[in-house]
Amino acid sequence: MAELRRDPFLDRWTLIAAERSGRPRDHRHAPATPAKPNDQCPFCPGREEDTPPEIDAIREDESVSSWRIRVIPNLYPAIGADPLSESLSGGLFDSMSGGGRHEVIVDSPDHLLGLADLPDAHAGEVLRMLQRRVRELYTVPSIRSVAPFKNHGAPAGASLEHSHLQVVGLPAIPPYIALEREAAEHFHRDTGKTLLDEMVEWETKQNRRTIETGERGAVVYCPFASRFPFQVAISPWPTQERFAESPPGAIAAVGGALARSLRRIKNLLGDPPLNVFFHVETRPEPGENTPAHRWRIEIFPRLADIAGLEIGSGMHINEMAPERAAETLREISF
Repeated sequence: MAELRRDPFLDRWTLIAAERSGRPRDHRHAPATPAKPNDQCPFCPGREEDTPPEIDAIREDESVSSWRIRVIPNLYPAIGADPLSESLSGGLFDSMSGGGRHEVIVDSPDHLLGLADLPDAHAGEVLRMLQRRVRELYTVPSIRSVAPFKNHGAPAGASLEHSHLQVVGLPAIPPYIALEREAAEHFHRDTGKTLLDEMVEWETKQNRRTIETGERGAVVYCPFASRFPFQVAISPWPTQERFAESPPGAIAAVGGALARSLRRIKNLLGDPPLNVFFHVETRPEPGENTPAHRWRIEIFPRLADIAGLEIGSGMHINEMAPERAAETLREISF
């Protein structure tokens, strides 16, 4: 029987409808990781001059092409880096432009390898670089929120197949992030506890949706109200308030858990397209209850299309119960 479940972070409902998984449909997809080299790829070592000037990098030595992780400006930015210009009349058509940044973290020098194919320690280095970028972007006075994400595969929005993350610094707070902040603050004000702490403790105690229970410094689980089949959430354990200030051990632990989770999904589902979103802190606002907030990562495999109900109402249908998803992922070798 289908069941409605509420996401406490967004106060949104998901229809968990496992019986719909038997509908006739074609789930086949091409592997999202490239299968052959591309000598024109601007993200490959040796083609550094084909990208905008480098912002940051982690290298093996001082040679230009010895990088393991490289950061560059996005050649086609979604938000301009020019000074912020606002037109906020209080009416129907407020607008702003500029005041942001859009960067790319090339997370693997090998065109044929993504984070799922690389050692856990490498993924920890990627998160360490992301931490550096979040710190740096919050030195820009106009940036109010930083939205890091990874699109893996063209159906998930990747325009280049070489593995990379994107980091967008915005002069506004996106609506989902604003909803999560509000929910976290209300919960903390009402209970004196943090929402993510309570959720993770509940998940580990029930142990129905957990994949890793914190022994390695991170908790991995399929959220109770997952919107997508095999949706995975990752949190450092103990949880951490600010991503930019989290200690190296927590960053390394979550990086390793991210790599292992991507590996499980790749091995189980045949390297599907997916999105990864990093829920990091926003710039503190006047009167904000910052101890209420915690950072985490979510992985969204793109196994089903978003259709009319999702687009029109905001309510997702998930054909894979998260309990079953977690049980299956736990059994996968990685």
